[in-house]
Amino acid sequence: MRKLAGIVVVAGLVVVFSAGGAWAFKCPSLAKQANELLSSTSSNTEKYAKAKASIQKGEDQHKAAQHADSVATLEDALKTLRTP
Repeated sequence: MRKLAGIVVVAGLVVVFSAGGAWAFKCPSLAKQANELLSSTSSNTEKYAKAKASIQKGEDQHKAAQHADSVATLEDALKTLRTP
């Protein structure tokens, strides 16, 4: 019984840490997409300023290992940039 409990705990930890790693790889891809869209947006608009700030915040969150927050922030930047 003890051995089974140990296996379950280890399996749970593997799932948790591997999911965090998946987020870590998604952030740079989203930042790249956002920066590409930003480069085709007029720099003297409110949309540009808002998106640029969100991209910077998302990149900072990624560097601070706050990957879920980074993904949400970068997706928000993409949504802003894709809105006409």
